[in-house]
Amino acid sequence: MLSVKGRLRIINIFLVISLLIFAVVIVVIIVREDEDMVPYQSDLLKNIVKIKTVDLLYVIDNNTYIKLKSEHGNVNIIDYNIALINLDLIYTGKDFVIDAKAARGEYLSQRFLKAYDNITGHMDNMSFQTGPEGILEYDYTVGKGVVKNGVTLYQESNSISSKTVEFDVKNNFIIFKDNVTVNYIPAQ
Repeated sequence: MLSVKGRLRIINIFLVISLLIFAVVIVVIIVREDEDMVPYQSDLLKNIVKIKTVDLLYVIDNNTYIKLKSEHGNVNIIDYNIALINLDLIYTGKDFVIDAKAARGEYLSQRFLKAYDNITGHMDNMSFQTGPEGILEYDYTVGKGVVKNGVTLYQESNSISSKTVEFDVKNNFIIFKDNVTVNYIPAQ
């Protein structure tokens, strides 16, 4: 049987060992700067949360949704807008699917999508491409959008280019404006 003095010594040893383990864990957490430990960082002074990988699905109705993927995203925690880098976009409608990529983009308040710089993609048997300063703006709620600063649509050996393209997904039409050029080769 241990005396009171022996019991206190054992308790003191356990306390010292526990404090040492706690100190080692704290030092490891502070010293280790591994970005994979936490999927986000924040800059609360600017109201920004930085997310390493963004994978977002926005359902418009039973047949229509937009899926966004990005390498990095900065979320403004005041208005929930997201700035995206290396954006992959899939828009699935009732009758078609559009797959697009852009150097950067913005998801604004669950209503707007903006894509910037070298936007490329395809839809059915057509593909499209903007220049380095291309801008795509799309409003989910009304189903309308615009592509600015030049865009070219390709279908087989045919193409149509213009400075601006307006489109309406719900009513299924596209309007080409400003410096429209058509390259059409009839089928043989």
